[in-house]
Amino acid sequence: MHQINVFSEAVRLFAAADPFEMAAKAGAVYKESEKVIHLKYLGYDVTIEYPSGKMRWAYRETPVINDQVLILQYLQQSCGVLPRGKWVSFMQLPDGPHHHAPFVAEAIKPLADTFGRGGHNLDMFRAVTAKFSAQSIDMADCGAVIPVFSKLPLAVCIWTGDDEFEANANILFDSTAPLHLTTAALWVMGAEVSRKLRHTNGQQYI
Repeated sequence: MHQINVFSEAVRLFAAADPFEMAAKAGAVYKESEKVIHLKYLGYDVTIEYPSGKMRWAYRETPVINDQVLILQYLQQSCGVLPRGKWVSFMQLPDGPHHHAPFVAEAIKPLADTFGRGGHNLDMFRAVTAKFSAQSIDMADCGAVIPVFSKLPLAVCIWTGDDEFEANANILFDSTAPLHLTTAALWVMGAEVSRKLRHTNGQQYI
């Protein structure tokens, strides 16, 4: 019920905002003749009808509700600032320390368990992140920058484990992230990206 209420509120705020302004700030395109916004999400093209908020992927009609909420929230909250390339942890986000433990449990530790055990898993990590238009970054044993939105990237870092050290991972946000989404929404974004990476298994998955 809570998820449905959050979605309804996201649609309401989206419908009340100016589509030209939202698109301009979010790095999207609004086509007035069709009353749709074209947006890149995780490297994939998404079409959002205005003002209904109904969305379409090229190959999937009904995206999961968390994705829909994040897209609508990003469109109506983004301030237009470009990424600075300075990375911060979830702990450094506003009120991040209060929600850090569950974020680690749901988003970060599963990444370490999936990709940090055994060197061959790094090849799988590279293959999976590439499906979301990621670019490699010189962090940890393997790192990738994923363009969740054009102005809101996310970095995923993996450290492989051995007999002495446990595998580890981290999810980092551009320092401008709080200017585009609330910490609660960034929590969902990180958890969704983690879930998608772990369940892609060579398939296109949104």
